[in-house]
Amino acid sequence: MKIKDELEYAPGQIANKVIARNASGMVVMMAFDKDAALATHTAPAVAVVQILEGVCAFTINGEERMLQAGDYIVMQPGTPHSLRAPERFKMLLTKLNA
Repeated sequence: MKIKDELEYAPGQIANKVIARNASGMVVMMAFDKDAALATHTAPAVAVVQILEGVCAFTINGEERMLQAGDYIVMQPGTPHSLRAPERFKMLLTKLNA
């Protein structure tokens, strides 16, 4: 079984599924349909984003990066970031409580 197969795309939306959660943090699978986006926000935890398939336009501290399957980013708590889907993509988000 492949982790990317754990969640299907939802037309025009961002689908998500919690894979695991405990007091230390959580792992969330997310599937962004084409043109879906998350506005700039921050998280109170260390966040590791791993792209599983497709292409993600990931903006961190005002700088946009195009990420594709196999790429990842590690962010410290409070780091401003946003995401948009120039094409469908799936990602795994791991939040580690600070």
